[in-house]
Amino acid sequence: MEKYFKKITDHVYGFLLWDESWNSFNNCYVLVEGDEVTLIDSGKEEHFEHLSGEMKKIGIENITRFVATHGHRDHIGGVRFLENVEGYIHEKDLQLVPEELRGKFNTNLREVDNLEHVLLGHHTKGSVALYHKKDKVLFCGDHICFFGEPINGQVVEDGDVTGEKFKKFVSEWSQNEEMRKKRDFDSFIKGLKAMNQFEIEYLCTGHGVVLKGGINRYISELITFE
Repeated sequence: MEKYFKKITDHVYGFLLWDESWNSFNNCYVLVEGDEVTLIDSGKEEHFEHLSGEMKKIGIENITRFVATHGHRDHIGGVRFLENVEGYIHEKDLQLVPEELRGKFNTNLREVDNLEHVLLGHHTKGSVALYHKKDKVLFCGDHICFFGEPINGQVVEDGDVTGEKFKKFVSEWSQNEEMRKKRDFDSFIKGLKAMNQFEIEYLCTGHGVVLKGGINRYISELITFE
């Protein structure tokens, strides 16, 4: 199974695992600040042991907080194995969480003091972007993601390849009136504008590579397809 656990910034690690059943990388992120360890998205339930094993290799034994960008199972499945850990999710996505796991979640994201959040609400009603100001990292869930794209051993890239592919997809989407309505293109653009309020150096997506550098310019270019 192809997987990567790489340090992205001083405080952020990325875990990318190739999901053979979906033919895509599924991503999780670990934010380490002193004794505080925040897990951002958890991957599928069946993959959590791989994330846990990689964390232990670098001495991370305990997760102190879990924050979900949204409520799909490839982002919250692993929460089943988190004991005595406060989980957070937007209230609009709580209904996506299996009923037996809802008690693990708090919907007051304002309590997460090391991350700012903004509601995106396109991919799911409660999709959020999470911003770590110190490292200028934006975790955007699946609002922008590179589902099915290979990474060729490169967890972080400048966006010239993968980013341009996604831009082409958005351009084509913008010109198809039927798909604009079906996939709520206007809501997608609104989410991009919400994301672009932050000063971003790294864009950490739910699937595929992490983009580095020129992120605000890149998002602005996507917005021009409005």
